[in-house]
Amino acid sequence: MVCTGAKSEKHAYIALNNVINLLRSKNIQIKNDADIMIQNVVTAVNLGGKILIEEAATKLPRSMYEPDQFPGLIHRQLNPKTVMLLFASGKLICTGGKSSEQAFNAIHQIHSMLEEKKLISYG
Repeated sequence: MVCTGAKSEKHAYIALNNVINLLRSKNIQIKNDADIMIQNVVTAVNLGGKILIEEAATKLPRSMYEPDQFPGLIHRQLNPKTVMLLFASGKLICTGGKSSEQAFNAIHQIHSMLEEKKLISYG
């Protein structure tokens, strides 16, 4: 079973447990200790500045930018293993984290890297 659209890990667990209980109430057998695992936390963020996307494409390792095919820069991080979609508007999408904490750490890392390399401007 896959749960999508939950606004938090807590809400995902609640939704899944509700479905499990509903299935059990309909006499559908589910083992007592159903395993619920978060596989992919997707997070959308506005960093509040403009990303110099073309410059970032050359200065950020493990990045790919092909504006004719997709308007965002695709950046792969290794620890935590995530994929970021960065847009010139300053918005980004982080996917692949196994928890909210991993997503937060990945976003903090890329934001720090953008500032350190002067690839984001505010104002």
